[in-house]
Amino acid sequence: MNNIDYYNSLIINEKTILNRPKVNYRFKIVYAIAMLSVIASHCRGKGSIEFNIQGWFNYGSFHMPLFMFSAGYFFKNKNVNHTCLYIYGKFKRLIIPIYLYNIFYGFYNHLLKNIGFENIRPFSFRIIFIEPSIGKGYRNVLPSWFCSALFCVQVYNILKRKLTTTIFKKKTHELFYLIIDFFISSYSVILSNKGYNNITAYRIILRFTHLNIYYELGIFYKNDIEAFVENIKSDIYFIIIFTLKLLFHLYYSKEINFYYGASQYYNYSPLTVIIISILGISFWIRICRILEPILGTIFYINIIADNTYSIMINHLAAIDIIKMFFAFISKKTHYCKNFDFKRFYLFDSSYIYIPNNVRQSGILYFISSLYIPIIIQKAIDNIKKIINFSGL
Repeated sequence: MNNIDYYNSLIINEKTILNRPKVNYRFKIVYAIAMLSVIASHCRGKGSIEFNIQGWFNYGSFHMPLFMFSAGYFFKNKNVNHTCLYIYGKFKRLIIPIYLYNIFYGFYNHLLKNIGFENIRPFSFRIIFIEPSIGKGYRNVLPSWFCSALFCVQVYNILKRKLTTTIFKKKTHELFYLIIDFFISSYSVILSNKGYNNITAYRIILRFTHLNIYYELGIFYKNDIEAFVENIKSDIYFIIIFTLKLLFHLYYSKEINFYYGASQYYNYSPLTVIIISILGISFWIRICRILEPILGTIFYINIIADNTYSIMINHLAAIDIIKMFFAFISKKTHYCKNFDFKRFYLFDSSYIYIPNNVRQSGILYFISSLYIPIIIQKAIDNIKKIINFSGL
């Protein structure tokens, strides 16, 4: 290589480095916190790391809105110019894997049935091909309802922008979208409180029409108010958040929680639901800003943030694996003799076995729920590489 080629290669490498997208480590932590909160809630708090801050921020009052906010934060308006391609890409990424996982877990469930497990749903066209589209299916993929809701939110978001751009011939201010979505979200809470969430067809619509406000808030935050919020000193910031939260707790005389998967808001007013969710988002966004210099580049934080889809889908199976491990020990050794095989074989997802009632041992469920799904995803990625390499 002569000197000219050498310097040209340096220029090319420099351009490659400069053009490489900057990693937003703050939101890596945000995604990790949201995912850890979901896992902690499903581990029933038994030995897992707690993120509810003594009831100040219960999991059900912020984790799904935090995911939606983060997804909205990274939305790019240029996608409006490629609406069909955008929707196809989201369908391929969010919906198709749900069907594939549902088929896989259908076989997995029936394998368990052959070794004595009960309450296993049968193979049917509805369960395999219809229910995943409405956030249902086999037990292990039930958390995928959020992926379906996110897809609906993203489709709605891109179509509303395409429509307003076509009508007004120019970009519409984010505040307009935020106001519209606020009323839609509020009305969905009203309908849920009237019992419409108990009807499956309505529940699908109510999920995404409420959660959409947080997706839009993420877009609005990034485009319009992020610089202002960033300049608020942390002491003033947290005083405002905790004061508002305390006022709500005093008014209702209890901790406030929701169940977004079932669109269950326990008769709280729409304004209460939205404000409480926004306070949870605000709290963790600032916490992640503070933690960014310390945790931003930590490998274990980033790998969780990069595999949230697999963790969301596969963490219930990971919990099952740990229970199977304890069941094996109970059968083959003199340890874990208080293991409840009846609940275990009934496929009771609420049953979390804690050896010798030592609560801290529940951390095994928490860690496994994170890293077994990551191992599954890495295995899938390697299979894809082999298939692509083979030209199959």
